[in-house]
Amino acid sequence: DDDVMQSPSSLIVLEGSNATLSCSYKVTNFQSLHWYKQEEKVPTFLFVLISTGIEKTSGRLKGTLDRKELLSTLYITVTKPGDSATYLCAVEAQCFLGTCSLDPNATTEAPATVRWVSC
Repeated sequence: DDDVMQSPSSLIVLEGSNATLSCSYKVTNFQSLHWYKQEEKVPTFLFVLISTGIEKTSGRLKGTLDRKELLSTLYITVTKPGDSATYLCAVEAQCFLGTCSLDPNATTEAPATVRWVSC
């Protein structure tokens, strides 16, 4: 059974500190992992990870992928109040005949919600 799990489900950090979020997965025919930031109703795409050892960055955000451990990690450095959001990971799988789609059987646990507090 395919599964995608994020941790922690909620995180409160002091402004200026670092935050780390994890996304583990167990998916047949893994193709890629996507990270999103959701502040309103529509998630904003951050980046996609395909290969182990390749890091993707977007400003102060960095994503890594370990296909052996079936784990992706999202790092946010020097956090700011604007980073306060729900962060989502999604796994792309099932590529057949040149078409790819999100696995319809994958289940996603509660997304990781990050809240910042100022000193």
